[in-house]
Amino acid sequence: MKFLFLRSWCLRQAVIGSLFVMGLTHPAHSQVKTITDALSAEKTDKAAGPEKPEDTRKRLDQWLQEARDTLARLDAPGTITGLPLGITSAELDERRRELEQIILTIIRSIKNINAVPDARKALENSRTNDAKWTGFAEAPPYSILMIDELLNERDAIDVNLTSSKSSLANYERLISSLINETKAAEDSVNQNIVAMQEADDVTRDAAKWRLEAARAKSRLLAARAGLMQNSSDSLRDRISAASSDLALIERKIKTARTNVRFDEEDLAKIEKISNERKKNAQKELEALPKRLKAALATRTQAQAALDALVAGAQQGIQPEGLDLAKFRVEVADIRVDGIQSNIEELESLIQLENIGFKAYQDRKSFLDATNTEQKSKSLESLELLLARLAAWKNVADNEIASSNAELSKLEARASSITSEDPRFSLLNEQRAIQSETLAMAQRLSQAVISQYRLVNRWVKDFTPKPGEEELVYRLSKLGSQSLETAKKVWGYEVTSYDNSVEVDGKMLTGKVPITLGMFVRAFLFFFIGYWITSRIANRIQTTLVTRGHIGETNARTLRNWLMIVVGIFLALGTLSFLKIPLTVFAFFGGALAIGIGFGMQTLIKNFISGIIVLAERKIRVGDILDLNGVVGTVVEINTRSSIIRSTDDIETLVPNSVFLENRVTNWTLSSSRIRRSLRVIAPYGSSPQKVMEILTDAAKRHGLTLKDPAPYAVFEDFGDTFLVFNLYFWINLGSGTNATIVASDLRLMIEKHLTQIKLGTLQAAPENEAAPTADDSGGPNESEPAT
Repeated sequence: MKFLFLRSWCLRQAVIGSLFVMGLTHPAHSQVKTITDALSAEKTDKAAGPEKPEDTRKRLDQWLQEARDTLARLDAPGTITGLPLGITSAELDERRRELEQIILTIIRSIKNINAVPDARKALENSRTNDAKWTGFAEAPPYSILMIDELLNERDAIDVNLTSSKSSLANYERLISSLINETKAAEDSVNQNIVAMQEADDVTRDAAKWRLEAARAKSRLLAARAGLMQNSSDSLRDRISAASSDLALIERKIKTARTNVRFDEEDLAKIEKISNERKKNAQKELEALPKRLKAALATRTQAQAALDALVAGAQQGIQPEGLDLAKFRVEVADIRVDGIQSNIEELESLIQLENIGFKAYQDRKSFLDATNTEQKSKSLESLELLLARLAAWKNVADNEIASSNAELSKLEARASSITSEDPRFSLLNEQRAIQSETLAMAQRLSQAVISQYRLVNRWVKDFTPKPGEEELVYRLSKLGSQSLETAKKVWGYEVTSYDNSVEVDGKMLTGKVPITLGMFVRAFLFFFIGYWITSRIANRIQTTLVTRGHIGETNARTLRNWLMIVVGIFLALGTLSFLKIPLTVFAFFGGALAIGIGFGMQTLIKNFISGIIVLAERKIRVGDILDLNGVVGTVVEINTRSSIIRSTDDIETLVPNSVFLENRVTNWTLSSSRIRRSLRVIAPYGSSPQKVMEILTDAAKRHGLTLKDPAPYAVFEDFGDTFLVFNLYFWINLGSGTNATIVASDLRLMIEKHLTQIKLGTLQAAPENEAAPTADDSGGPNESEPAT
C-alpha cells in the first residue's frame, strides 16, 4: 500500500511536471488551468488501477532520457553565466548531483524490474522440485560424501536466507522513512508552483528553474521508491524459494542419514581430490621463485640507482629524481614481500590439505570405533585439529585486515596525484601487487573457513549429548578433559628467556619457556626448605636459651635475621635447582624497583636501618635507651622496627630509621654502670664534715651501690637557712637495679643517722631553692622510672 501511494503520487508529479513545462510560455492563469487539468487527469489514472510493469519501464526510460538531456545541458560550457537571476552555483551543483543520482537509480530500477520475473520463476521451480522429489536415484547405503555435499549446500542456503531476510527488513524500514521525504518533496513542488504563479517577469525564470529542480528531486524519490519496492518483491520471492530449497535439502539429508556408508573407497576419493588440489597449488608455487628472482634483481638495481644519487648528494651534486628513486626502491621491496607472502600462502594451502585429509581419517576412525575409548581418542584428535584451524582462521583474518588497510592507503595516495606524475605508474604497480596479495590471503582464508566449518560440524555431531551415552563414557570424557586442562595450565608459558648452546663450534640461541608448573615447583621447593629450616632454627633457639648461652630476646632477634638470610639463599638455590636464570626476573625487578621507589620507601629505609643498627652494635637487645622522652629496655630488633619496654611494661614500637635519624641516649652503650646524685640540706650549725661522712657511709653500706668507683659527698652550697650537700654514687643497671628504689633507700638511711646524732631532721628545700635532683651527667631524673 505504501508503494502504491508513492507510485500514484509520482505519476501525479510526472504529469504536473510535463504539462507545466509545456505551459511555461503561456500566461499565469493559463498555467494554473493547465496544472489543474493535469491533476484531474492524474486522478483519473489513479482510479484506473496500479501501473503495469511495461508502463513503469516506459516511464522510467522517459525519465532517464530527460535526466541525461538536462544534465548534458547543465554541463555545457557557459551554463554558470546563463543561470537565471537569483540562482546560485551551489543550487546548480546540487541539481547536477540529483540528476546523476536519478540516472544511477533509474538504471538500477530497470535492472531490478527485469530481475523480478526471474526470481518468480526460480520460486516456481523450487516449489516444483520440492513436490516432485521422492528419493535418490542411487540405491542405499549412501556415501557420506554425498551427505557432506548436502550439508554444505544447506549451510549456504541458510546463510543466503538470513542475509535476504535482513536486507528485506532494511528495505521495509527505508520505504517507511521515504514516505516522509516524498511528502516533503510534494510540499516543495506545490510551494514552487505557487511561487511560479506569483512571480513577475524578473523572477519568473528563477521560479521556473527552482520548480524544475523540485520536480527532479521528486522524481529521484520516486525512482528510489520503485527500486526499493522491486528489490523487496525480488527478496520476498528469493526468501520463499530459499525456504523451499532448504526444506527439500532437509528431506534429502534426513533420508540419506538413515543408511550411510564411509568406506575405504570414499577415503581414497577424498585423498585423490586433495592430492589434485595440492598438485595445482604446487604448480603455482613452482612459478613464484622465478618471479622472486626477477623482483630481487629489480630491487638491487633500484637500490644501486638510489645509492648513486645519495653518493652524489654527499659530494655536493644536486640530485634529480631522488624521491622517485626512493619510491622505486619502496615498490621493489613491496614486490619482493608480496611474492614471498604468496609463497607462504601457497605452502599454507598445501599444509591445509594435509590437515583436511587427516580430519577425514579421524572421522572415519570415530565411525569405525567399537568402544568408547577409541571414539574418545578420535574425537580429541578432531578437537585438536579444530583448535589449530581456529587459530589459523584468526591469523588469516588479521592478514586480510592488514592488506585491506594497506590497499586503502594506496588508494588514498592515488587520488592525490595525476596520471602525468611519474609516480603514478609505480603506484598502480604497487596497488596491483597489494591486490594480488589480498586475493591470495582471501583464498587461504576461505579455504580455512570451509575446513573449519566442516570439522566443527563433525565435532558437534560426535560430541555426546546429555543422556545419549552411558555414564562411564561421560565420566571418562570428563576425566580426560580435566587432565588435558590441567596439563595446559601446568604447561602455560608465563615468560621465556634466551639460552645459548655451543654446537659444533657454533653458538645456537633459542627460547626456553618458563611455565606455570615451574613456578609452582619452585614455590613448593622454597616453602618446604624454609619450613624445615625454620623448625631447625626454633630447636637451636630453644636449646641455646635453655642452656643459658643467650637471652630469649637476643635469640629471637638473631633467629629472625638468620631466617631472612636463609630465605634469600633458598630463593637463589631454588632458581638454580630448577635452572631458572635471574635474568627472567629482569622485567619484574624493574617494575618492583619502581614500586619500591614510589610506594615502599619507608619500608626499605627501616629495613636497611635495621641492618646498620645490627652491624654497628651501637644499640643492642637489653640496652636502656632514652628516645624522645621514651625510656626503656630494647626487647627486640626486627627487620622493620624495634620494641622498647618501659618500667611500666608498656611496649613501644620504634621504626629502625629513628635510631639513625634522631638523637638517642644509650645508658648502657659501653657500660651498664651509671652515676646518680642525691641532694641533702642541713640547718646552719650542723658539722659539714659529719654530714658528708654520714652521706658517704650510707651509700657505702647499701648493697646495690658500686664500691668502685666509691661514692662521695660534697658540700655544694650555702642556702638562706640551710647548707646544701650532694651525694654521688654509682649503680649497675645491667643487674636489674632500680635507681628510684636505691635513692629512696639512701634517703631513709640518711634520715635515720641524722636523727640519731640529733643534728636535725632532713628538711625540704624552700620554694625558691631547687628541689633535690640528679646531676645532669649522672643519669635520669629520680622522678622518672629507670631500670
